[in-house]
Amino acid sequence: SDVCSSDLHRAEVHHRQSVQALDVQGVQWDEAHSQLRPKQVEWVHTALAMGSWFLLWVDFGPRTQDTAAALIAQVIARTQALPLFLTDGWKAYTAALLQVVGVVYRRRRRGKVGRKPKPRLVAPKHLFYAQVVKVRDQAGHVVEVSRRVVFGGPRRFGKQLRFRQLGETIQTAFMERWYGTLRGLVAPLRRRTRCLSWSRTRHRGKVWLMVSLYNFVMPHKSLRQGRTPCTPAMAIGLTDHVWSYGEYVWLAVH
Repeated sequence: SDVCSSDLHRAEVHHRQSVQALDVQGVQWDEAHSQLRPKQVEWVHTALAMGSWFLLWVDFGPRTQDTAAALIAQVIARTQALPLFLTDGWKAYTAALLQVVGVVYRRRRRGKVGRKPKPRLVAPKHLFYAQVVKVRDQAGHVVEVSRRVVFGGPRRFGKQLRFRQLGETIQTAFMERWYGTLRGLVAPLRRRTRCLSWSRTRHRGKVWLMVSLYNFVMPHKSLRQGRTPCTPAMAIGLTDHVWSYGEYVWLAVH
């Protein structure tokens, strides 16, 4: 059945209004490739809170540093403190992170002769960021996986992982699992599919609708507390019960 574009936009508006000042210890973000007709490409950029599986933000646009910076800015605007970050090995992520949370550093000039050193952006002391770098062969198969700490230092980063109860290993399994779920829920995002979107607005609206339902309506098996089902919104503290589809549809959005 066809869905009105206003209903699709409503999911994003509800997310902007309700998702504020969250206590998030760690965030994974990544981008996924999708195709539109005729012969168009749309990248889906997603940020996910570790532990609660809550989707903090979804953005759309080219695979550039500016798009990555816009995603990071939305995450910072919705969290109480600076979380720990984990991504893949895309080089633009480091520059985008400094673009949003970097601190201006002005080096002192030695002596009175010569030009003044130009100011530059450096990482704040409480920024922890690591990457999972995957090396692929010509066929696209992963042949090697390496992990590197970009900001924070290996020892400090490991302590932060344990202190924040985010596990022992630097990994991006949460994002990979989410994109597998998203491709199953949104037909135009599936690989080798014939159900491609013709409208960019409707394509984005479908993704936002699934993001909103995933957060508030669909219980997650790994979050179950005994026999009590739990959604990502319950795990992160935005609600105390699983929303029904009727409750979500009749929710007042201003």
